[in-house]
Amino acid sequence: MRPGLTIFALAVALGGCATVRGGPQTGPVARGEAVARRVCAACHAMGEGGDSPSPRAPGFASVELQHTAGLTGRVADLTRNGHYGMPPLTLTPEEVSDVAAYIESLGVRDSAKPRGGGDA
Repeated sequence: MRPGLTIFALAVALGGCATVRGGPQTGPVARGEAVARRVCAACHAMGEGGDSPSPRAPGFASVELQHTAGLTGRVADLTRNGHYGMPPLTLTPEEVSDVAAYIESLGVRDSAKPRGGGDA
């Protein structure tokens, strides 16, 4: 095999494994974001801002969820049993921990609205 072709083949093979800024990421925060987008995004605002699709569901960067995320057991309880209009969800302990890590990674946004989306 020619050296140039070997380097190209190696680069292609490793391309899926490399983590670069803006590229694929691994770890609890990235896994938590993936779970949250799959399971929670229908009701909760993801990321650092925006309004939740469901007015009663606080955004992940809200003060309310930031406080809850630090209590991984509380996140497990909420997902297992539901809360207010939130239905029970089936998540593994690792998924719960990862979602909590994702929520914590966002920090609190200044414009977080209180539950119900009402203006104070």
